[in-house]
Amino acid sequence: MRKYIKNIILFSSCLIISNLTIGQSTLNLVNGSKLTIASGTAFQNNDLNIGTGSQLSNRGNLTVNGVLANFAGTTGLILKADDSGYGSLMHYTPLVPATVEQYLVSERWHLVSPPIQQATIGIYENIYLKEWSEPNTAWTYLITPLTIPMNMHEGYAAWTSDDLIGTTTVVFEGNLRAGNTGYANLEFSAGTSQEGWNLVGNPYPSAVEWNASWFLNDVGGWAIVYENGTYKGWNPWMPTGEKSWNGKNDGFIAPTQGFWIRATGSNPYVSVPQTARSHNAINFLKETEITDQQSLHITVSANAFSDETTILFLEDGTVGFDGLYDLEKHMNVAESPNIFSIPFAEKKFAINVLPSDWIENTTPAVIPLGFVIEPVSDCFLEVSGLDKFNSMQPIYLEDLKLGTMHNLFNDNTYGFVASADDDPNRFLLHFGQPATTPENLETACNIYAYGHYVYIKLPDGQSATAVIHDMLGKRVITKKLKINMEKIWINNGGAYIVNVYTGNIAKTQKIFIDF
Repeated sequence: MRKYIKNIILFSSCLIISNLTIGQSTLNLVNGSKLTIASGTAFQNNDLNIGTGSQLSNRGNLTVNGVLANFAGTTGLILKADDSGYGSLMHYTPLVPATVEQYLVSERWHLVSPPIQQATIGIYENIYLKEWSEPNTAWTYLITPLTIPMNMHEGYAAWTSDDLIGTTTVVFEGNLRAGNTGYANLEFSAGTSQEGWNLVGNPYPSAVEWNASWFLNDVGGWAIVYENGTYKGWNPWMPTGEKSWNGKNDGFIAPTQGFWIRATGSNPYVSVPQTARSHNAINFLKETEITDQQSLHITVSANAFSDETTILFLEDGTVGFDGLYDLEKHMNVAESPNIFSIPFAEKKFAINVLPSDWIENTTPAVIPLGFVIEPVSDCFLEVSGLDKFNSMQPIYLEDLKLGTMHNLFNDNTYGFVASADDDPNRFLLHFGQPATTPENLETACNIYAYGHYVYIKLPDGQSATAVIHDMLGKRVITKKLKINMEKIWINNGGAYIVNVYTGNIAKTQKIFIDF
């Protein structure tokens, strides 16, 4: 139950609260009072005064709608962080002194940003810290002197190592940002390999939502975050159902988090309204919106990672690069799959937006798809959105490495093995019937399950290799097929993916084994 209280004055006490709202009055912490707002707690009031020697520690959601006055210095207001989240503050008073914590997990890169003014790289002592240069398309490690200042609106990359301090909590002490702000020092160096990509940061002590209320000038519509080795994005200017890329389900950026945006011209600027701030649990997954657009979402999974590329047909789309809609590819870690389209020379697109009439006006209507992964990996490709296309005009995936065609209307999944030795220009996506489609492609191989057996029927005299995986990607069986009808026993019930490779046949099918 939420409590409504007219006035609270704490004298030399310690209080831990649950959800609490204080009408239009003031909360005064005086004479060494201590107030702790626990995780999951929402606390809002009009004015908040923290007296000398007092302390408010927040791991929940604190909202101050009026004046926030902290006379106790940075130790008087502490925004906590741990492995499950962070303390969030929504306020309107600028330059409030506070301590802000940032939780870093060891042995992985984090995109970070200082949440206070006056931050220096010494805060990250014994942590690898590097800065991105757009003109040089390169990273520079920041080591000494420890007094090098950090820009409150800039993003950085941080890595904490087990050999040094391991998983740790970084502590910032300084003045907080409130009110409208903006990114005025963005860089655009035409012709470089990472043209226009700037690493910026959330300067607020709360989440901020990348939404259509932001003003963009010469800046693209995508905000890109880095999560556990893969890049994910959100574009609020895309049509409904197409705003998400690679699993990011909303536009919220956590406090102290860095993210990528792309300058597209010589005068880039972004303004951020105070209204974009929000208490938001970034890890909360929303239901996916359904798109009405004609689009294909192509996802590849391997080694517990996944990556996505999208082909979208839009009325005001263009064949060339469109800064608001198109998204150039950010390459994930080596063991993750990297799938992308190649609309024109030397470009790799994660999101490729084309005109709505591109298929009917293009002959042949073919889009090259690139794929990169380093370790030898079993990969699973799945395509969604096929229901928006005319099934009388088939869509084929051509595997140039194996010389095979795969009709995606018959089966929207495709299994393959890949490694660093493969040509990255591996696939072609054909809209319509390719001239080279084998006549027996649809009937050459039949796969089905009965009881605990998988049955695979091949053409007479044909040999092949069958590879069966469970739904977690673990290889269960590999078998050479030498007779017309093979049956393969599987011990455990559940769903499996069967891949059959031979000559001009490459077939993937999901089957279910009875328990």
